[in-house]
Amino acid sequence: MQALTLIICILAISISSMDLSLAIIWGRKASLKWSKFLIVFASTLLGVVFSYAIVQFSYLFEPSAAMTAIRYIWDILFHVDVGFLIIFIPLFINWVIARPMPAYEKVLFSLITASFAAFYIFSAVFEESLSFVFMQYLMFSLVIIYAIVLMSINFRKTDRMSVKAVSIAITSVSAASIPLFILSVFFPSFAPAALPLVALLYFIMLLVFLFVAIDNQEKRTEKKDEQIVSEKNELAEEIIEKFHITDREFEIIRLIKTGLTNKEIGANLNISVNTVNNHIANIFSKTGVRCRIDLLNLFEEASW
Repeated sequence: MQALTLIICILAISISSMDLSLAIIWGRKASLKWSKFLIVFASTLLGVVFSYAIVQFSYLFEPSAAMTAIRYIWDILFHVDVGFLIIFIPLFINWVIARPMPAYEKVLFSLITASFAAFYIFSAVFEESLSFVFMQYLMFSLVIIYAIVLMSINFRKTDRMSVKAVSIAITSVSAASIPLFILSVFFPSFAPAALPLVALLYFIMLLVFLFVAIDNQEKRTEKKDEQIVSEKNELAEEIIEKFHITDREFEIIRLIKTGLTNKEIGANLNISVNTVNNHIANIFSKTGVRCRIDLLNLFEEASW
């Protein structure tokens, strides 16, 4: 089982390295704030599987004080990276579908991360107590369930094919991860191989997203910057006229592009949240879209 675990780790490291390379390429092309975050995300994923591989590799050597110290250091780095992913994955998924993540969800996942750290400390103190290890699996499973639910809801709303492709990839990988976690809990000997296998699935999912994002970006950069600006202005004017978008509604569309929540848009425009909700409902009704990312795609303002 240990040999299988190391083989899976090597495959995961290879694909994760590709993810990081593509994230850097896309970051240079897109020049977006989120592209920099994605590089951090890909780097963290690579760090997770690399540190886990080091820990597993250390078990092949005779026990010694030096090997034990190395194992503990890399194990701590592994759990720090996983804790970061518990917060980052929900933020990333919300960005993909252009949904401003509510403050209460950010607080919730911050608390889940804190709980994950606490259970890791308890498991270390009580020598890998099964109950504390199970709680760590549960913490990360909540992120996976959140991804499945959010992507499933978005899949029915959006008409954009690239978003549908990424939604299918994220949902499929997340759904496939749950049985692996369950097997790890009831069959502890399977756990070492299950973790890098889950990571491998997510690396493949990220690869799908990056290929789609880079393809979309290349299509946009085929034209000159001046022509893009000109066409966007013409497109905006055409859509405003076609769908009878008011100046206030267009102003709200621009604020949606910046990723503001309805409450933040209201504060920016000095109007109530209910008024913002009514404006957005009218915009959706006029244009026939069902979610924010389809609206931004209509104006060619989507981020990826």
